[in-house]
Amino acid sequence: MQRVLVVEDSKVVQQVLRHLTALYLDVVVDFAWSLAECEAFIEKYNYSLALVDLTLPDAPNGEVAKYTLSKKIPSIVLTSKIDEYKRQQMLELGVVDYVIKDNRDSYHYAIKLVAQLLRNQGCKALIADDSVLSRTLMKQMLEKQLFDVTDAHDGQQALEILKSNPDIKLLMTDYAMPTMDGFELVKAVRNFRGRDDLAIIGLSGAGKHGLSAKFIKYGANDFLTKPFMNEEFHCRVLQTMEQLSLIASIKESAFRDHLTGLYNRRYFYQYAEKLLKNKSKENTLALVDIDFFKDINDTFGHEGGDQALKQVGSLIRSTFSNFTVSRVGGEEFAIILPEIELARGREYFEAFRKKMESYDFSISDRPFRITMSIGLAEFQNTSLTEAMRSADKALYKAKSQGRNCVV
Repeated sequence: MQRVLVVEDSKVVQQVLRHLTALYLDVVVDFAWSLAECEAFIEKYNYSLALVDLTLPDAPNGEVAKYTLSKKIPSIVLTSKIDEYKRQQMLELGVVDYVIKDNRDSYHYAIKLVAQLLRNQGCKALIADDSVLSRTLMKQMLEKQLFDVTDAHDGQQALEILKSNPDIKLLMTDYAMPTMDGFELVKAVRNFRGRDDLAIIGLSGAGKHGLSAKFIKYGANDFLTKPFMNEEFHCRVLQTMEQLSLIASIKESAFRDHLTGLYNRRYFYQYAEKLLKNKSKENTLALVDIDFFKDINDTFGHEGGDQALKQVGSLIRSTFSNFTVSRVGGEEFAIILPEIELARGREYFEAFRKKMESYDFSISDRPFRITMSIGLAEFQNTSLTEAMRSADKALYKAKSQGRNCVV
């Protein structure tokens, strides 16, 4: 489990950071006032990341950053002022980055930086460069940003690695490489990985005019000229990955039902079509409909109906947590059980039906019982339209047989 430690002795600054971490971080965050308290926390917990003040009453010379780094905790430094000596000192220490505390936006930047680094943890990156020294340097810098890093000595090897590892999210490629150069690599990669799925940063030595524009036109997200400063490298990588994360968040929002948090009809149809491509696998499709939902709305109003939908959606999600669950209509849900034949699928949903009818729902603080009618259909060697039609007929039959049953 990810956990973050913040060390800051200013009450005002700590209050701001507490507010921002609550807004942007979905992890446990501990706050320490001093080096002594920081040491006590680290003895007790394992931390993914630390955000530390450079000067504290009991650690005036950066001792807290030295301590967190000695414990192998990637660290970001907060400092009220910076000069070249302090900058070099921090870079030699091996901090991920430093943030100058000169306005409120600085704290926003610091927490958003922490949020992106936490997203990077375990994220795979690939470096393509024929220079061993460059690969080693960039690997160390990316590992500071919590990436899981692989490297390749030329474009052809990088292309093969990317084809066999679709979970790689960042490619950093040099231009001048044997066998396949950076341009050819980027063009080949963009044939099967889009800009919103894989971030690419092009690299080249100084003096090569027009390379940055060519890299970006061929499909790179950004470009870096060698030799680069540590801060520029970190900022470019973090901003590129933040853009990738924002696009992923937008996509996820587009596929979610705003009320229940389940996938929506659009996502369900895309997912089901993908399953149909594998004709050899037998799947079960279920359409689940709340019984007498109009009565709930008439009794409790539409707000009560929304409460019922949220609670039912939550119960379905927890029951079928290993499967794809969607809200496809007002009170109708669709669930696909991949590689589960119809007879076994019926057992799943009969158990769920019994769970539903005995479950204690609460609508407007009043106890309420809800039942569901469930229609199942085999989902193999057929079109999605036909599968949905079959499941809908089974659901209609369940309703006509008195509801609260599986057909």
